[in-house]
Amino acid sequence: MPPAEPTPSSFFDKASPRAQGVLYVLLAATLWSTGGVFIKSVSLDAFQISFWRSLFAALTIVAIVKPRKISLDSVTFFASLAYAATLVLFVVANKLTTAANAILLQYTAPIYILVLAHIILHERITLLQVGTVALCLVGMAIFFLDRISPEGYLGNALAVLSGVCFAFMTVFLRKQREDNPAESLLLGNLLIVFVTGGIVMWQASENPKGVLHPDVYFGFAVSTADSIMVAFLGIFQIGIPYILFTKGMRSLRALDASLVGMLEPVLNPLWVLFVIGETPSLYAVFGGVVIIVAVLIQSLWSPQVKPTPTFTPD
Repeated sequence: MPPAEPTPSSFFDKASPRAQGVLYVLLAATLWSTGGVFIKSVSLDAFQISFWRSLFAALTIVAIVKPRKISLDSVTFFASLAYAATLVLFVVANKLTTAANAILLQYTAPIYILVLAHIILHERITLLQVGTVALCLVGMAIFFLDRISPEGYLGNALAVLSGVCFAFMTVFLRKQREDNPAESLLLGNLLIVFVTGGIVMWQASENPKGVLHPDVYFGFAVSTADSIMVAFLGIFQIGIPYILFTKGMRSLRALDASLVGMLEPVLNPLWVLFVIGETPSLYAVFGGVVIIVAVLIQSLWSPQVKPTPTFTPD
């Protein structure tokens, strides 16, 4: 009898810890990249989207990770706060400026991570990392060269702030690698649900239809189409990919993880092409190639990081 062919999981298991980490982050970036199209398509406002998306994300994290407790130490607190701010600011930015501007400006995060990882995590800054960050930023500048617009200055500013928060979140999640970073994700989503839920109800109180009107219902009324889209955002664009991202960070440096995640703005216009039919420009193609080359160089030549053991609940 011929030997059984190896299963796909066996190939994954035989891969180096770093290769597994890169794959986890690549999968996360692929799912993240669907956010722009869906956020733009949902008729709800930014706070309603944030509420429903994080509610579904929290339920997803609970179902998959099954955390038995949430630590309230300072690292978990700041990681969850940065995570919550990243998600809400990005949604608001997408509503106030173009999706291209929002994703581009958020992905200035590696610049801040380069410094923060050195200060907080004591990770050594290498010339390869500096060069990769510079090359990725050049690639993104080319990628969106014909799309950057001065419209929506507030949205652009919030997108930059989202990038700062993303940098802090990445560094703190990396610092939690020996614990359970999923605790921060769950706490962050619950924080978003609590804060945005209050804002949604306050907005509903100002609605002339009244809070009990079928189109309002305390601000939480949602159509069937919108409910499907926010459920997708919560489960597949936030919940699952952030779990994958934290798994990848067990064997990747903070900056390496963010650089691999920079494939998200490369994939973003592909979803636009498939869903809306908008063809990417030559700038987009060339810029995407530059980013892919930079990330490949970083992934192949960056030093190995000793992986941390997988967390198991008490």
